[in-house]
Amino acid sequence: MSLRFGTVHSALDLRAEGKRADVFAFTHSDNRYGFSSIQSPLAVICGGEGPTALVCGGNHGDEYEGQIIVRRLFEMLEASDLNGRLILAPSLNMPAVQSVSRTSPLDGGNLNRSFTGLAFAGPTQDIAGFVTTHLISEADLAIDIHSGGKISNYLDTAYFCLSGDPAQNAQTRELSCVMGLPYTMVVPASDTNGDFDSKAHAVGCAMISCELGGEAKVSLQSLERGWHGVLRLLVHQGVLRAQAAERLGMPPSPQTTFIDLGENVQYVTAQSYGMMEPLVCLGDRVAKGQALMQLRDLYKMDATPQVLTSACEGIVSIVRTTPIVTPGDHLCVICPELSSEGLEAQIAAATT
Repeated sequence: MSLRFGTVHSALDLRAEGKRADVFAFTHSDNRYGFSSIQSPLAVICGGEGPTALVCGGNHGDEYEGQIIVRRLFEMLEASDLNGRLILAPSLNMPAVQSVSRTSPLDGGNLNRSFTGLAFAGPTQDIAGFVTTHLISEADLAIDIHSGGKISNYLDTAYFCLSGDPAQNAQTRELSCVMGLPYTMVVPASDTNGDFDSKAHAVGCAMISCELGGEAKVSLQSLERGWHGVLRLLVHQGVLRAQAAERLGMPPSPQTTFIDLGENVQYVTAQSYGMMEPLVCLGDRVAKGQALMQLRDLYKMDATPQVLTSACEGIVSIVRTTPIVTPGDHLCVICPELSSEGLEAQIAAATT
């Protein structure tokens, strides 16, 4: 029996034991695709009774570490390596992947803002609805892997998306520690409407997402950190046998540092047109008042560069990759480090 939502469908059997690869596909009538089926790969490895994990990449089309990690899982694992089931979707938004774009060229949709549950509302929302109805609904754990894309570069960081549910917060905190990326960004509840994380949490699925590098490139260091983190999560969930993870070189979880992407974060933002010159590097710890960026006028050689400084102590957590900027463009983000007490306070505030 095929899986369907809106225009999206797949013939892949997600329940039978074994290892299978197919596609999910949808139709879209325009000048290019009026007589086509637009396809994205979808696979399942089922080792029998046990929990299910869904691992996704390509939510945004210009982010690559996740796409590689998901494909690696299919290439390197067999059904005998699993206690449960692994559903793999390496390129969720294939039109965006093909166009090397954050958003879909078909309807301008950002897939990670489109998990609203509407059918026949355009390609992007139909994909999101298919993922929610037929993939997330099958999973005990969902892992959505991102990077900074063409416009930005991130620390290798997991997301701890806060909610009003204490049990859910405890679960996500544990998952971020198991994943063991160098940093974990603590994000306020309901920070982003229509995203994958919120939808998974709303239907009761454990959820972790992350950022691995950026610049629309593949960083070997970020790739390996993400790969090991995903293996640890799958073992922790009871989906992947420990022996298989050891065969693939999984190390123990390093300690993660929690940083604040909430009300204490500083977005360093251009208020004029210009050319950005960085004065700090991604991952630098900076002091309050420290110079972060210079912004030069594009046309006036005799204009004094504008120096932008840090309003707080913290870590340079995200940096812009394109130096020509316009008013409103973020140049970098300074995230304060959270102490154990600070983290507990944020978790408590989210549940009151």
